[in-house]
Amino acid sequence: MIRTTTALPEDLVGDVAPPSEDRPWSLVRDVLTLVPQLVWHSLLVVVDVAVAVYTLVFPPPAKNLAGNVVLVTGAGRGLGRGLALGFAREGCKVAVVDINMTTASSTAADIVAAGGVAKAYSCNVADPDDVTALRRSVTSDLGDVDVLVNNAGLVYGGDKLEDCPVDNARAVIDVNLSSHFWMLKEFLPGMKSRNSGHVVAIASATSFGGIEKAAAYVASKFGLRGLMEVVRLELNLNPNNKVQTTTVYPYFINTSADYVSQWKIRLPPISIEDVVEATISGVKANSISVFAPRCLHLALYLKQLIPPKSFERFMSILIFGMLPKNNGCSEKTRQL
Repeated sequence: MIRTTTALPEDLVGDVAPPSEDRPWSLVRDVLTLVPQLVWHSLLVVVDVAVAVYTLVFPPPAKNLAGNVVLVTGAGRGLGRGLALGFAREGCKVAVVDINMTTASSTAADIVAAGGVAKAYSCNVADPDDVTALRRSVTSDLGDVDVLVNNAGLVYGGDKLEDCPVDNARAVIDVNLSSHFWMLKEFLPGMKSRNSGHVVAIASATSFGGIEKAAAYVASKFGLRGLMEVVRLELNLNPNNKVQTTTVYPYFINTSADYVSQWKIRLPPISIEDVVEATISGVKANSISVFAPRCLHLALYLKQLIPPKSFERFMSILIFGMLPKNNGCSEKTRQL
């Protein structure tokens, strides 16, 4: 059962001050310094682009993850399981987290059988109390978490927005978005105090563009993209910050035959192994964003340059959507 809170704090819904009576330009402070700052930062864009190109051609040495404590949510199956196994191959100690203890234990057992270090934990990541208990247990058993991989997710679709059951929409948003708040609130302070660590969020290509009959899912992934941008901005308030973030934007993943059967697609899905490799490589390179496949980067950003109607036409012939309810796909909510 996903627990939600509907009561609103009084300080968020109380009376507010009337609008400012100042004229718009009077709200801009130090106008004389604003223009030079804009010019200077525009020039820095050129430098940033040059550095990015140089890094692409001559990548820096990948950081060594051996010995790191890595926590992966939704690690009982699918992509989460693949990520847990992948980080274990890098020599990491893995906290295998899933709402289903049976599948989490299976993943952990496979890691241990291969000579790695892992421990399974059952946690409903949408429940803040569960997440607090998880942090205490993992820290006690394995040590401070060095790499936090927020992967757990629910997919629900097949219904138009107005037909989507309220409980299913809440569950998708609670797990796909709200859980990231609870995980970050528990694990990020320790990373900031040590000035070391890495936060990984598994988002989606739908963080950049909507698809029909999957409103709650798309909304949660758009929100996650924004959340991770805020996390990075707040980390950078510390000029000596060394805590890294990576947001992963995969295309449609072939996590299971059952899952694939629920979607209408014209482009082939990518494999779990492809996303695992891209994610771990991104973490080792301290990449801010990871796109899987890499060409998705260009396609998604081109969306910002073409008219919305043009993008929608391309989506209608190239990409995908949830199959209608009479195909059975909308009868269940799946955890990946």
